[in-house]
Amino acid sequence: MIPTIYIVIALLATATCVIVGYGINNGMAAASLITQQQSSDSDSTVIQQSSGQSQSSSTSSSVITSESSSGEGVSSNRVESRTGTDNLQIDRQSSGKIASSSFNLTSGEVEAVLFGDWSLNGTSGFVANFIYKPSNGTDSIEYEMSGLELHSINHINDNLVIVGTIDVASNSTAVLQDTPVTIMLQNGILVVGFGEATEAADLFGGIPIIGFEQ
Repeated sequence: MIPTIYIVIALLATATCVIVGYGINNGMAAASLITQQQSSDSDSTVIQQSSGQSQSSSTSSSVITSESSSGEGVSSNRVESRTGTDNLQIDRQSSGKIASSSFNLTSGEVEAVLFGDWSLNGTSGFVANFIYKPSNGTDSIEYEMSGLELHSINHINDNLVIVGTIDVASNSTAVLQDTPVTIMLQNGILVVGFGEATEAADLFGGIPIIGFEQ
């Protein structure tokens, strides 16, 4: 009789563990779903999310496609992110002009300009050739950016954000190598940014590098 009681108790304990485990797993799944829904707009629904590992062990990619509805219709957004140091390649070809300047905040006069060309493709990466030209008549300085090493590529619809390192030369002399850089191309506008702690932040007369796609 006593062994039978022990067997019944053991079966009840096993069933309880299974039920509790099932409840925890479903609770975690529900919490994940609620978190995902709360992180988006009430009219937005994620319809696809996938991630994969490429042939290179150091390169991964993920894709999120979402749809949002409003009174005017349905719009879709595609976000693609690729990270790593091997086999990353820019799958877009674009070019344009660099044209930015610094102003005297008191007089409103232009103190210096950056002007030149840039290109972006899967062969050369990102290349820019432009001059820094002060308005006070001092000599201009030629700059060249090349040797882009990709760390991540992010697509948001037709917009592009690239993170990596790049080399900078001044008057054909290398001044920076493997300096961290972020290159953004959004709605036909190019922005090249460097970290505040890098020496590149002190180059170009403190003028932000802004360009336009042609």
